[in-house]
Parts: sequence; structure tokens; C-alpha cells
Amino acid sequence: MAQKMLKEKNLYTGTETGKLDDATRTAIKGFQSTNGLKDTGTLNRATLEKMGIILTDAQKAIPVSPNSFADGTDKKDKADKPKRAPVFRANKEQIMQAQKMLKTKGIYSGEETGKLDDATREGLKKFQADNALKVTGTLNQVTLEKMGIILTDKQKENAAKDN
Repeated sequence: MAQKMLKEKNLYTGTETGKLDDATRTAIKGFQSTNGLKDTGTLNRATLEKMGIILTDAQKAIPVSPNSFADGTDKKDKADKPKRAPVFRANKEQIMQAQKMLKTKGIYSGEETGKLDDATREGLKKFQADNALKVTGTLNQVTLEKMGIILTDKQKENAAKDN
């Protein structure tokens, strides 16, 4: 059936034998690459569905693998998922400012390294708890703002996208 369909699309010129030979694999790869599928040369479920070939009950029981698609994702699933916001990251200068503030409050005794190490995270948790913030131990936007630390333009831009 696949060889017949590939022949109709001028991708296969061999005899319809029903065997998955090298010529058939090459034709399948050509079909896959022009249809947004990973060109594996195999007749996986995504390829069969793209070809319009009716699946058997056993084939229907096999889920479509996200790896069947050229970009590694299932196109149907990708369209349904909302786009994730960029991960908020404090920069080295902001971490150093936070460490300095935590030190003045007596809830951090380390150096102002600009690294979000375990001691800094513990100090942040205490600060967050003392200020009725969600206790995460991370230097997120809300914590930075509560500490009076200025956000970068990029952080402000991303925050505006979230709201």
C-alpha cells in the first residue's frame, strides 16, 4: 500500500513488492522530509497517517511518538500547549545586592559573590518568610522588588509579557 502511494507521488519507481527494501526506504525518507517528519525510512504511525493509510487496530494502539516529527515534537500537541514564559533569572549584580541586604539583616553571613549558593538560598527563604512572600529560596521578580533591587530592562519586558 505504501509503495503504491509513493509511486503515485513519483517518489518510488520500483515494483510494488510489499517489501521494505532500500528503494522503498529511500522513497519513504523523501516523503517524510517533505511532510515535516523525521526522515527515518520507516513506516511509523505518523508516516502512515500522513500517507493516508488506514491503520489496523494494533497500529492505532501505538501512540504517535514526538520523535516522529522533524523538530522532535508532535505538531498537534505543540499547537495545544500555551507558550511558556521565559525563566526569570537574577543577574550577578542583583544577587550581590541581595546578599549585601541579607547580610545587613543578619540572615546571611557569606561573602557577596553573586552566586546563588545554598547559604544565599537559606537567607532568601528567611527574608521571604519574614515578608509574607512565597518561600522559594530563589531570587524571583517579587523578591527583588520587595528588596528594592531594580529589575533589568529585559526582566521588566518579560514581566510585562506575563501580565
